[in-house]
Amino acid sequence: MQFNVGSLVFLGITAFGSLASAQQAVAFGQQLQNNDQTNHWVTWVEGEHACPGMQVLNVLTEAPCDQPFSLGEVMYTFTGCSGDGGAPTALLDSGGLQIGGCSSNDNDKINCHDGLHDIIKHGTCVIVNGA
Repeated sequence: MQFNVGSLVFLGITAFGSLASAQQAVAFGQQLQNNDQTNHWVTWVEGEHACPGMQVLNVLTEAPCDQPFSLGEVMYTFTGCSGDGGAPTALLDSGGLQIGGCSSNDNDKINCHDGLHDIIKHGTCVIVNGA
């Protein structure tokens, strides 16, 4: 099989375009503590295991919004929570710009640390601009 320069450029552009359009997402949910009964909002990179990759945000009776958090080296903030304990509707970058929208449609249980605590996934925020 032979490739000419034009074919290689086309393949390179196609591969780059696929990577650039891949969407990243941030998951959020509720950590269920079995030892102290204090439940917390948590977040993690969607598609990765929530345990141990989660970040604890706040107690469940408070909204998870307006608290900066990092996943890896990237800083985010949830926004658009309705009232105390409301789920976020949008995701902001470290500069305060909206980079994604959130949906609250999951209630999947994730088992962690041999029953020490579990996580109930409540939704995801899809990053739309590749930030």
